[in-house]
Amino acid sequence: MEAAALYVRFKDNLATILGALNSKLEVRSMPYNVSVPLEVDLLADILRLHGLDFRSETPGAARLDDFTRWFQQHENQVMEVLQRVMEDKRAYMKTAGGTVLQKEMLIRRLEFFNETAHTLDVMMRQQQLHSPKHFSYPFLLNQ
Repeated sequence: MEAAALYVRFKDNLATILGALNSKLEVRSMPYNVSVPLEVDLLADILRLHGLDFRSETPGAARLDDFTRWFQQHENQVMEVLQRVMEDKRAYMKTAGGTVLQKEMLIRRLEFFNETAHTLDVMMRQQQLHSPKHFSYPFLLNQ
């Protein structure tokens, strides 16, 4: 998906993820309790470089609740920063893994939120349609 579309869908993706994680959807076997807080922290690092300070000590996927509440209070500033970073092709940031382009870092975060929202949306629809659970059949594992 094009980066501009990821930026436009960010708010909707947050709402979709938050709604799915707060629903009766079974996600215990999924890595969202680890990946969502990490991605929120990485996005917060980008925002911090531009003067927006989101911090949360909430463990697990509940950190997304904190971020969403904070985002709703600072939506205009956040979206302005996201747009500015998307347009800047030369801004760098230091990370634990080295130096990366802020724009590239932001696009990866937006892609994560987009893919996670899509996956959880599909899972929610399957659950609403009472789709049967998928099982591993032993005879398929030997192929």
